[in-house]
Amino acid sequence: MVRFRMSSLLEKNSDHIVVHAGSIGLAVITQMISEIFFILAKDSCVPNALFQTSSRDVSETFPLEVTMDWWSGSYCIMIDFWSKAWLLHAVVNLFKRNVLGPVSCNPEIHPPVFYLMWTMINIARMCSMSLWDRHDILAAVALSWILPVLSFYMLYMSYSNLNKHKAWLAINNSSVISWTRYLTQNGLAVFAWWALLNAVVGLGIVFKYKVGVPDPLISTIVLTIVFLCTVTWFILQRFLLNKYLRYTFSVYPILILGLGAMFTRSYCVNDLAANTVYCGFLMLLMTTMSLVHLISECLHTDESSKPLATEPYLSFEGCETVCRPEGTIKHKPQK
Repeated sequence: MVRFRMSSLLEKNSDHIVVHAGSIGLAVITQMISEIFFILAKDSCVPNALFQTSSRDVSETFPLEVTMDWWSGSYCIMIDFWSKAWLLHAVVNLFKRNVLGPVSCNPEIHPPVFYLMWTMINIARMCSMSLWDRHDILAAVALSWILPVLSFYMLYMSYSNLNKHKAWLAINNSSVISWTRYLTQNGLAVFAWWALLNAVVGLGIVFKYKVGVPDPLISTIVLTIVFLCTVTWFILQRFLLNKYLRYTFSVYPILILGLGAMFTRSYCVNDLAANTVYCGFLMLLMTTMSLVHLISECLHTDESSKPLATEPYLSFEGCETVCRPEGTIKHKPQK
């Protein structure tokens, strides 16, 4: 009976590992297909720098005061490279092992649904690009909002699961913590905020060309939405969710770069528009936020790490994993 239960458990674990590996494989494949798709469609008139296309056509087809300058398309090379890096790290971790099994799913910080959402993001990017090419801006913008929504939910999963297993990982596999924080979470945050920035600009395009809101006003609204989102992130990072977000440093730089692309396109020496000044103010504000965050984290000492040095081990209880090593199953003492 015991042997049958053990074999059933091993079979279940093996199936889960296959599902986990398959979800990572789908994410990698769709990432590569999407990049090939964008390279082949590079000459299309797509008003979104996220898709690695020429942004010169943006101002000609769907102009806004806050449209990003043509050179902002080069950021996408860095963003997609970062995405490929954390995906490659996930693939490598399928072959590395710790005391519980494959590192990628023991403990399972990023479950299969995490990588399936990234697959959906890549599919949404390609579909949105096709819609932009047909000038179906309403459907394209609606679809483009899938990117930031799913990306931020992926960040939520990563933050919460890493915090849940951080104590065990600090003793048994401490490198996973650093790789997850600085590679996966920061890379995903760059993509999420860049996608949000482009989605908000796309929303402004819809309001201008479908609803008829005048451009100076809608551009101001776009910048105000970006401002409110950034201030909300700063409050969460500094005060409410500091233990989760303190190691994410990439948000402010990517926003400064995006706002810089808006600033250079609308900048005119002899006639500074109000939105250009507003954009410059936001760049200065986010630079200040970034410095405050960097300085405060440099001065921060993690008190929670001190008790870990005195503990010889931590229990496997509460650690959701694919498999457990033999001898770790605890039995309740008989009365």
